[in-house]
Amino acid sequence: MKRRAEKTAYARVVAPFSCIFVLMTGREHVGSLLDCVAGWAQQGARVHIAGLACAPSNGDAEFLAAQGFTRRIVLAATVDAACETLARRGIQVNMEILELAARTGQTQTLAQAACASQAQLVIGAPSCPVMLAGAARCPVLVLPTPFAHRCRVPPQRIFVASDGSAASALAVREAARIAAPDAAVRVGYLACEPADALHPEDFDAVVLEAQHDGEAASHAIVEAGLQWRADLLVLGTRGGQAGERWRYASVAADVAQRTVLPLLLVPFAALGSRGCERLSLN
Repeated sequence: MKRRAEKTAYARVVAPFSCIFVLMTGREHVGSLLDCVAGWAQQGARVHIAGLACAPSNGDAEFLAAQGFTRRIVLAATVDAACETLARRGIQVNMEILELAARTGQTQTLAQAACASQAQLVIGAPSCPVMLAGAARCPVLVLPTPFAHRCRVPPQRIFVASDGSAASALAVREAARIAAPDAAVRVGYLACEPADALHPEDFDAVVLEAQHDGEAASHAIVEAGLQWRADLLVLGTRGGQAGERWRYASVAADVAQRTVLPLLLVPFAALGSRGCERLSLN
């Protein structure tokens, strides 16, 4: 279902994305989510909102069917209202309801829908954001649910975690691209010195004191971002493919679980595997 943009006096900042895929499950703070979407959308951008209808798992068959139907109706009404709100802000928007019988199929279902919409950015709170970023081959902006911090757009303080790899360099470049002219960008280096990194020192830098393992690294990243009062965390990732993880856990996935700040995951999939000589934050 498509909604045409309406003429409006609503003024948006210059933003970097012309096609955004938005995930809604019914658990979001809708007002904050839509403010975030509107802030990242370019003038004339297309937004595709997908409501993810997950089937309930407990109860008898008749009860489950009734419960699932009710949830779907409520979700559809929420998504429809979100489309109306964005259309009033001058944004072209369409919607769909994605049926999902089992959680195991969520990533593939969302990736297919995001690719079909030609998304340049996915916004929402998917269950496996690292794998979704790799499968959809575009950045995923993870919004904690419920939102502990409002998503400030454009972000004025952007914290990028880096281990000096090519994947991290891509994340640094993306942070530079989306940063407003007056924004502050800080690169937090993990398990390497700034001088050893593959990207230039154009931003404020700090070395994080943590071992190169999953739990310690993710804790250091989240704490550093909070202490610096960041509006947005940015991490590069190889997409959660088998064999691409550190021994103990996926750092990016662990950060996504821990953080109360919005987290932008930038997949290395767009560049392939060239130049990736060190482990990325994945």
